[in-house]
Amino acid sequence: MSTQIPLRGLRATTLGGYLSALGLLRILATQHDTTTGLRWADDLPVLTGASSIEELTAWLLGSYQPSPIVSPWNAGAGFAGNGKSVEAERALAQIEGSQDPRVAVLREAIAAGRKVVAEGRARGWSGESLWVKQHKQSVISLCRNTFPDEALSWIDVAAVLSGPDVHFNPVAGTGGNFGRQELSATYLQHLALVLGPEADHSRAAAWVRAALTGDEDVPYKRGAVGQFDPGRAGGVLASIWGEPDKQGFVNPWRTILTCEGLLLFASAAVRRNAADPGAAWPFSVHATPIGHPTASARETAKGEIWAPLWKRPANLAELEQLFGEGRAQWAGAQAKDGLLFALAISALGVDRNLAAFRRFVIVERLGQNPIAIRATDVPVALRNEHTLLAEPYVWLTRLRRKDKIPAGVVALLRQCDQALFAAITGSGTTAMSRFVIAFGRLHEAVARSGRLREDIAPYQPRQSRIWNPPTDAASQLELQLASALASLKTRTERAIPALRPLLTRVTRTRDRLVWADSPATGTELLGSTLAQALAQAHRLHLQSLDAAPGDTEPPAAELPVGQTVALPVLESFVDGDCDDEVIADYLRGLMALGWTTSQPASALQGRTRNPVLSVLLPFFATDPFRLVSTWGPDPVAFTATLRPRPDWIARLIAAGSGGVLDDALLRLQLAGCQPMVGRPPDRDRALAAHHTNGTRLAAALLMRVRTRDRTTALSAATATRPDKASPVTT
Repeated sequence: MSTQIPLRGLRATTLGGYLSALGLLRILATQHDTTTGLRWADDLPVLTGASSIEELTAWLLGSYQPSPIVSPWNAGAGFAGNGKSVEAERALAQIEGSQDPRVAVLREAIAAGRKVVAEGRARGWSGESLWVKQHKQSVISLCRNTFPDEALSWIDVAAVLSGPDVHFNPVAGTGGNFGRQELSATYLQHLALVLGPEADHSRAAAWVRAALTGDEDVPYKRGAVGQFDPGRAGGVLASIWGEPDKQGFVNPWRTILTCEGLLLFASAAVRRNAADPGAAWPFSVHATPIGHPTASARETAKGEIWAPLWKRPANLAELEQLFGEGRAQWAGAQAKDGLLFALAISALGVDRNLAAFRRFVIVERLGQNPIAIRATDVPVALRNEHTLLAEPYVWLTRLRRKDKIPAGVVALLRQCDQALFAAITGSGTTAMSRFVIAFGRLHEAVARSGRLREDIAPYQPRQSRIWNPPTDAASQLELQLASALASLKTRTERAIPALRPLLTRVTRTRDRLVWADSPATGTELLGSTLAQALAQAHRLHLQSLDAAPGDTEPPAAELPVGQTVALPVLESFVDGDCDDEVIADYLRGLMALGWTTSQPASALQGRTRNPVLSVLLPFFATDPFRLVSTWGPDPVAFTATLRPRPDWIARLIAAGSGGVLDDALLRLQLAGCQPMVGRPPDRDRALAAHHTNGTRLAAALLMRVRTRDRTTALSAATATRPDKASPVTT
């Protein structure tokens, strides 16, 4: 078995550590042993093939040949020769004057850079004009035509030329420029410290061991830490970019290995295949300002790097292929932002041999200086949330592209994005609940905006989908009630919830949804008005029922499709033992999304203790009741079809349950069901039940209840029992 060497100093806790591990593998595989491999144990890189830390140290000090990384297109790279970048100019001179054969290719690249500068000045770009923005594309083109082949990878890392435009890789700053730091100049300065003619080899060896092992027992150099490892900024007055006496503590070998690792991020095949040059680098996408604790919508973000992690040792050829393709695909296209990248991972639109991705977001802080923030770890796994969130994401994307979105809508859109990202990445058990609520609120906010309503249609799902929330989720009672209401439909094949046009600013034209000026009930769906809105929806539904030609019985009041509610749950709603605000939030979101939840396996069983509810429930059943009368000396089997009067719901809303209850008791008696309510010793309990809130009762009667539960309620209110000789509909 090959030797396994953990590189504890190069952990992927920072982007610099991740790149350094890649850089070490790259130079070992190209210059020392092609069989060298690398794997990740969580964020710990493990090198295979090398024999020991001592061997690695000796090889780096004695045999390592630095890659040619020079940037003549940047004024701070040292090629200007005007004395403004003294350290950079000195580093260039040291490399040029070195006779060490290990830096021969680097000397050749520097000579090519000098030639590019001379050519630019010959074209009339004298003085500082050579480095102004309008000449950047021309200078980089000259470099590509002049540099040796070994130096072209750095150009591919730093920039992509697209016609007259130049696009910069966020992982390499602005063409290798990070605020006050020029990366190629820093690279050359640190090479001179460890490999130059004046290098202190004992310190260089100590720095190597510290970089590889993580033993922080050596004094480091003061210098610009840069974006890759901002945590090394140092003390109270330290800065990752500031004056020399306020700079951080730098291990030169970390900088060198980081730059070597960057060369794996050359655009390669990604550039040829990407439709967007701005996201042409491996696993690089536009920034999404969500998904990490310090995210801010107002913060300038340069981009994101999704660093792949793998558990099986991979050699350089495999990694070059991985980074050369470097894509995450969703819906047949390359992911261009963090949300799409997360969706691609959840749908396995990435290489399945990868274990996870570590997300680094490059943001501008400390002035206008970029730093890489570790944001999220996302395991590569197929997630069921992907099938639920794919369609809503498309609608959210359409909304996001609109101009002049009101501030309130922007805030709700951000909440949706945050919850969606958390759900997709598995970083929060309540994320899906938060998304349902935020989406419902956002959809209603768009409905209130006259400007947005003209530009975007209501969200209309292609088909109903089932969301499986955690069984231990909070607000389980409220979610069950909301899901039962949201699932109500007028026919099986219809994906549009029956209550959506009644309770929200959406109306139905055939099977197409359009915006409405107000809910059909005239009542906003809020926690404080939930019962009123549902009762009015029930009233409108009851008024819309028409008997079919030839029918002798009125049509059934119950909506034919939807989840059922257990009697104790229904009674809890009638008694107000639930949070109406939570129910309204869930209901609004579930109706907008077209989702229902799976029926809880532990649905409550039992009888209702509310005699008014027991009396009225049977009238809203679809099927006839097959009963046996227990009133009188001999049992008598019979069938009873019960239907409510069309005005019952309106009367419950206006005057409470008293008059409707009396009417229902009379109808029960006429149907052969002798009422038990109102007879001694139940008279006092029945009178007390008359104080049941009529509006909540009207709202509760809208929900579907199993036929056997309605039969149970009927048997509790009358002298009847189910006819067990007849089949029972559940």
